[in-house]
Amino acid sequence: MLKSNAGFTLFEVIIAMAIMVLALSSILAIESGSINASARAKQMSIVAMLARNEMIMTEFDIEGKTFDEIEKDKTGQFEPPYGDYTWKRAIKEIEFPPINPAAGANPDGSQGAGNDQDNSANVDTMAKLITNYLSKALREISVTIVWKKSGKEQTFTVATYWVDLNHEFDLSQ
Repeated sequence: MLKSNAGFTLFEVIIAMAIMVLALSSILAIESGSINASARAKQMSIVAMLARNEMIMTEFDIEGKTFDEIEKDKTGQFEPPYGDYTWKRAIKEIEFPPINPAAGANPDGSQGAGNDQDNSANVDTMAKLITNYLSKALREISVTIVWKKSGKEQTFTVATYWVDLNHEFDLSQ
């Protein structure tokens, strides 16, 4: 009787093991990336929630007050379980560029017929009054959340604009 040599050679077994190692290492790398992405998404959700809450608290602080009564810059730390996060709030006055009343001029540079000097002076005065009012009645409020990750400082900033509707329209220049 002849003996059958059914089975795999050592070389075939080594090739099969190498293919399995490559496939498993690829799967582990993909899973690791997925876990890191999930952790990053969770971190950004927490940071966005903290920024939103601090922005709401800032709006409560501002409500019913003039801009002169409010601290321009303020910092703080969140309570546990978010003690690793700090916040910074900045309230800045917005400087508007002067409005150019010549924008409505004719293509040849003329302002039209009639009282050009008076109209131009009135438009210029009105433009200055409006930009002055807007600069005093609007503020940019930014909230920055700060935390450390892997020894590096990370930041996330949100901003909004607050209008003081009770600000008086000053007719003096």
